Amino acid sequence: MPVGALVFALTWPLVPESRADLGHRQFDTAGAVTVTSGLALLVYAISKAPDVGWGSARTILLLLASVALLAAFTVWELRTRAPIMPFRIFRIRSLAAANVVGFLLGAVIFANFFVLTLYVQQVLGWSALKTGITFLATAGTTVIWAGVSQALVTRYGPRPVLVLGMLVLAASLGWYTQIPVGGHYWPDLLPAYVTFALGLAFSFIPVSIAALAQVEPHEAGLASGLINTNQQVGGAIGVAVAATIFTSYARPRHFTPEAFTTGYQHAFWALLAIAVLGAAAAAVLLRGRAELPAHATADVPVV
Repeated sequence: MPVGALVFALTWPLVPESRADLGHRQFDTAGAVTVTSGLALLVYAISKAPDVGWGSARTILLLLASVALLAAFTVWELRTRAPIMPFRIFRIRSLAAANVVGFLLGAVIFANFFVLTLYVQQVLGWSALKTGITFLATAGTTVIWAGVSQALVTRYGPRPVLVLGMLVLAASLGWYTQIPVGGHYWPDLLPAYVTFALGLAFSFIPVSIAALAQVEPHEAGLASGLINTNQQVGGAIGVAVAATIFTSYARPRHFTPEAFTTGYQHAFWALLAIAVLGAAAAAVLLRGRAELPAHATADVPVV
């Protein structure tokens, strides 16, 4: 909260106002409501399915309602004069490819930290503070690799770096599939904490650059919001899927430490598959150096 308050206080005097020359001043309320409701119902249905059953009327009705709302969103966006999501932007190949991979990347990243947090607290008995401190091994080294990642993207293009990053994430998740009931920071967690940081930098940087590289300046805000939203939605669905898999394996065994660990291992197997799928999507959908204009990385910050 203090950090957020400081950013808010500094934004007003330091960040200049800007307005897009759109020719209209309309807000797409119908689009915002339908897409938000549809995605919220989808995540809720997936996360609650283990409790009520995948074949139950409740789950089926929620999924159908989600599909109906998302379909209504699509139809509305194609017809309204000021859509919140103009689908024409997906004609940009690099942007479309980046959003597909970004969705899968978000699912992997969010769900990975979610499952790891549950494992180290519920099975290993670590406190929330200790859990957060140990994650610095990932957060701190990601910053180091980010500069390397951007330099490689500038030289070789997004595709090879992104494919490598997703495969490194998959390898890290493969390590996590072997977590034991009586695990320790070393050697059970730290090696994958460090390699996951490498995969994170080599995935997030190129997918962000690819999402913006061929976008016209007046659509940069739309493209930036789209890739971030896609990652957030992917993260929400990834967490829901991981929780569903964990619950399905742990509940029949009455949530013992052994059952928890088995459930987490299967969740990591699912995330590994998503990471491999992301690597394949990057290899097939992106075109390598041709997707990156010479000026593309000039204004892209290292995150």
